[in-house]
Amino acid sequence: MFKEQIKKEIENIKNNNLYRFLRKKDNIDNILDFSSNDYLCLSKHPEVINAVKDGLRYGFGSTGSRLASGNINHQLLEEKIAQFKETEGALIYSSGYATNVGVISTLCKKGDIILSDRLNHASIIDGCRLSKADVLIYNHCDMDNLIHLIEENRSSYNNLFIITDGIFSMDGDIAPLDKLKNIADEYNGILIIDDAHGTGVLGNGKGTLKHFNLKPSDNIIQIGTLSKAVGGLGGFVCGIEEVIEYLINTSRSFIYSTALPPSVVSGCIKSFEIMEEGTLTKKLQENIELANRIFKEYDLIEKNNLTPIYPFIFKEKTMDIAEHLIKNNIFCVGIRYPTVPRGMERLRVSINVGHSEEDFGALCECIKDKII
Repeated sequence: MFKEQIKKEIENIKNNNLYRFLRKKDNIDNILDFSSNDYLCLSKHPEVINAVKDGLRYGFGSTGSRLASGNINHQLLEEKIAQFKETEGALIYSSGYATNVGVISTLCKKGDIILSDRLNHASIIDGCRLSKADVLIYNHCDMDNLIHLIEENRSSYNNLFIITDGIFSMDGDIAPLDKLKNIADEYNGILIIDDAHGTGVLGNGKGTLKHFNLKPSDNIIQIGTLSKAVGGLGGFVCGIEEVIEYLINTSRSFIYSTALPPSVVSGCIKSFEIMEEGTLTKKLQENIELANRIFKEYDLIEKNNLTPIYPFIFKEKTMDIAEHLIKNNIFCVGIRYPTVPRGMERLRVSINVGHSEEDFGALCECIKDKII
């Protein structure tokens, strides 16, 4: 009975053209990859790889949770992140998803209210659902709508949390953190920023907060990932010491998860050291400017991007174009519902420091071949 039910639901997914499958990147050296979040190409950086190898002296795995046998070199990475983000402390988790779910569900309690941007990442949405706080959704980056919802509801709740992505992963646009910080201050709220796609990209690599020349403060909590510009695996949260101490004692996805392998931690430490030099972040910004020019020439964008994420919206043609790219050794997956709204299907083009002018041209020409 259960098997038949599952089979029926899978068929329904297929019939609605929403079927997903795992695609292996064969012959990886000959594939032009425009789907990776490895913005600074640190996952393949020789110094990072050597640091990973050096970290293997601790063993293959961490063997336990951080509060048991798994606390090895992890605090060294947390110190590096806190220094990099200019915060009092930091705490690393097993993934960015686990960080958002763990931090939000722990800090946001019954009697509190969360205001969440409509286009926030799924991990934020799930963290809100797992919390016992009431949740209201404000229109994407719409400060007037946010203020309206706060003024209608603030007096009925203890704590107010405003939660947003720094850079939105499917559109590449930037949250107005300067305005959000002012709103949080005015209404005695806490601003939680998921800077997964901002760290290593904006603000000379320091992230979206730095991009707006904002300094960390008591009512700002920054969340990030180690799996995008850092090139590794894991997630982190940083902020005031009291928040970090509280999460160590109460955050379930931290307490009950095996700690990251120490070799991964060593690699991430080296990645932050390289990011601090600033060379790769500068190169990424130069590539963004180059991509802006070329993508405009092919009428794929109308205005310049500040981030390495480009949504090319082709609606019902998207998946056919994605398959055409794959056949031509260009890896750029199509994004569809429920990741994006129906009718907003797109190629999510993600560029990095390793891409060249020729690479951007090859992508555009291949897309042009299919849409003409």
